[in-house]
Amino acid sequence: MSFLANEALGMTVKELIINSVIALVLIIAGIVIGKIISYFLMRIIDKARIERTPSYNFFRMLTAIIKWGVYILFLNLAISHLGIPQFTYWISGILIAIPAMVGALLLIVVGFAIAIYLKKEVEESKVESAKILSNILFFFILYVFMVFALKTALISMDTLTVNILVIILTGIIGMAIAYRAIRFKAKK
Repeated sequence: MSFLANEALGMTVKELIINSVIALVLIIAGIVIGKIISYFLMRIIDKARIERTPSYNFFRMLTAIIKWGVYILFLNLAISHLGIPQFTYWISGILIAIPAMVGALLLIVVGFAIAIYLKKEVEESKVESAKILSNILFFFILYVFMVFALKTALISMDTLTVNILVIILTGIIGMAIAYRAIRFKAKK
């Protein structure tokens, strides 16, 4: 067994057991620290009486993102400490994608909030055709933030692939909007 572990992993069984125990301790520490941080952030949110505002769910989501960020950080540290290069490389690739996806999600949320705010402002103005202008502005801002979110989520891909995906998604979204407009006019 010792020969097999030494040949396959480049370490003895004793080193593997020690590294596994340290990795397990790191994972447990990450879970505990993540829960403590989440607890204190939720207490701050409760003391600030944010639960009565529309942004309460946003702060809860932000707290969950921070908590899971701590989990991912400690999981990555634990896996790196195992000293198994193939496994570490594979898991690190996955763990890099998760923060990119979370960043993309945050960009979409922020873009949606900005788009709704500006849409209401334009609709409340006394500009002629404000409804059409506000919808155009709304979809344009959403589109821009979606492109940035897509580029953030696909950060590990080359630029050409990301740009081709953006062009394809633009075409699909354009066709969906045109289809909806045609169906809406057909119903009248």
